[in-house]
Amino acid sequence: MRVPTAACIILLAVYMAASPASGAFFGRPRLRSSTSSNLTLRKRLHVNTLIAEPGTGELDWGSWYSVSTTNFSMPSALRYTPQGRSVPWGRTEYSIAFDSFTNAEIGGRRLTQFSESLIMTATSVLFDGERLDVAIAPQLTAFLRDESGLRAGAIAIARYDVGRNSVGVTAGWSGATHNSPSNPSGTFDAGFGLGRRLAGSGILGRFTPHFNGIWEKSTGQARIFSAFEGVEYQTTDRLAFDLSGQHFAIRSASPDHQLVFGLTFSFGKSR
Repeated sequence: MRVPTAACIILLAVYMAASPASGAFFGRPRLRSSTSSNLTLRKRLHVNTLIAEPGTGELDWGSWYSVSTTNFSMPSALRYTPQGRSVPWGRTEYSIAFDSFTNAEIGGRRLTQFSESLIMTATSVLFDGERLDVAIAPQLTAFLRDESGLRAGAIAIARYDVGRNSVGVTAGWSGATHNSPSNPSGTFDAGFGLGRRLAGSGILGRFTPHFNGIWEKSTGQARIFSAFEGVEYQTTDRLAFDLSGQHFAIRSASPDHQLVFGLTFSFGKSR
């Protein structure tokens, strides 16, 4: 119980320190359509496996509500790992992420729209050890509105499991073919996550409290730090639910605090 307790203490301290009047200005609107991809990535550091089991597909679906702005969105991601033994066919998961819809106040009125972008990712497991797993995930973002051009990059992922504990780190970079104030020419981010299953079996063994932190630096923008905490409940082998809090750009002039509900569903082995 020490790991989730420590995570809650750290998060509480970070949350209490967040203040609209402190720190650097949160200089750019976040690309909210990337939330659908980021939710999946963060859970891979401490709850889900790095990729879907070969021969299976999965659905990540969620909904988040911003306490700070009253914006609402439903992020979704579809993932599939082909059956096989090679890196591109059997050890690589192919996914597409998007927002089913977003509802936000724009220009003094509320608009409901489909996702502003589609995010395509190929996550390849390079090392599959007894406790340590390492993966690389090239990623391409295609904009459907509000921005032009493409965004391309890659994410390195490492996860270490010991007992009921899981710890993971990420490092990523992406660049834009056509930059704008909300789509910077280059972005580097580093993240970490930890989680602990409450028990080895029984009802408590279905609960996994988890915590994540992400540091991000974009071209021409101030550094920002975001924190995430939650708990996942594994209902069955194929269905899990998650309730989380998200705190973007802590200690900035415009932090964004969100509540998130999500589910992960496995379609099982393809025939």
